[in-house]
Amino acid sequence: MTISASPQPPCKHERSPLRIGVHPANLHLTLAAAWDMQFDSLDVEFVRYDGGSQSADVLSLGQIDVCGTSSPQPLFAAAKGLDVILLAASAPRRLDGSIVVRADSPVWSLQDLVGRKIGLAQKSFQIYLLVQALEKAGLSLDDITICDVMPGAGLAVLQQGSIDALVTLAPYQDYAMTIGNMRLLEGSEALIPNRSIFWTLGERQLSAYARASFFDGLERLGREVPQDVARASYILAADAAGSVLRKSWQRAILARDWSIHHINTTILRELQDEADILFRHGVLERSIDLME
Repeated sequence: MTISASPQPPCKHERSPLRIGVHPANLHLTLAAAWDMQFDSLDVEFVRYDGGSQSADVLSLGQIDVCGTSSPQPLFAAAKGLDVILLAASAPRRLDGSIVVRADSPVWSLQDLVGRKIGLAQKSFQIYLLVQALEKAGLSLDDITICDVMPGAGLAVLQQGSIDALVTLAPYQDYAMTIGNMRLLEGSEALIPNRSIFWTLGERQLSAYARASFFDGLERLGREVPQDVARASYILAADAAGSVLRKSWQRAILARDWSIHHINTTILRELQDEADILFRHGVLERSIDLME
């Protein structure tokens, strides 16, 4: 795995467009695609795909040049032997993620999850949150059954009783508490950093100019979103079914630190800790060393 060098002064001649992958779970890039923003003088093309778990494949196929995902995705790609290049990271989001149960559930502790079904989006940060919570409680993935559930559908699946607990994220965790028939079992605070990671593959051959322009564009977006919450919430809640969820989006935007950071030693150590625990629980197919 390679760390991108600090942005260099852009040159005048850059092959374009830069194809930026966009999927619903990455809010920075979802907003960037609708923000009418400029990445300096670099032409960009936003390419939509269904989910972050597809990122390594669409990068390898040359359909996109760069993406933003939850932190496990570049680790999965590196474990497969791909030449992952880390470009940037969001600020930590330690409150964005939780394990919830129905209000009438007999589950009152993590130990009560033994033998039960837990819904989450596979290969997302939710699996990292779950294994951290289980390990903290002296449990492992062998003690529970994982059901693959997309974030937008998770609360309905939990209400129907098809699963016993749900690993969810903003704004759905806020919505779950608001509607009154869910309760918090475990939060992400102090468990995982929960950053978004922006990355590419070496074979995409991004120039220093493209990397710098991409970083600068994200950094600019991170400054503008908190200044226009109404616009950001309108974009993110475009498909929201009700006013309660739309208000949850507004609260989620206000609560989030939208700043963008260069990859540094702290972030690398966080990712190494994540890679180690995912490998220890059999989620990552092989161990990786980010300090190589």
